Amino acid sequence: MTTYPDETLDYYADRFVLLRLARHGVTLPQYLANVDRFERLALEAEPLLPQQQAAALHLWWGWDTGLAPRGDGGEPTTLPDNWQDWRELLARWRAESEAAEREVAHLPHRNGAPIEPLHHHRFERRNNSRFTKRGA
Repeated sequence: MTTYPDETLDYYADRFVLLRLARHGVTLPQYLANVDRFERLALEAEPLLPQQQAAALHLWWGWDTGLAPRGDGGEPTTLPDNWQDWRELLARWRAESEAAEREVAHLPHRNGAPIEPLHHHRFERRNNSRFTKRGA
């Protein structure tokens, strides 16, 4: 067990309270054991209180995310049965984008971008490039 002088303990105890580290689940002895680590933790967002979680859920349902159920329009208290996980949406969108990329994968690429080859040929120039007169 480490002993600290009263001045040091008062200083770090005040900092512990000001940084609100107890909200992150840290105790004063843990903070004193590794001050730098837990002061960096104080810069992270605090976990939401239950009332804040309810407000965040209410705001989330108010947004047009396409994830809220259609119907009664009442405020939610829990996630509904037809709730769609955002990870599933990302996986579906990723699969759709990969399918679109496969459609153009056979095309030649220039600077990383697919290009569509032209199906016509340039007309050949006439051989009038000589600047001397004929027969002269």
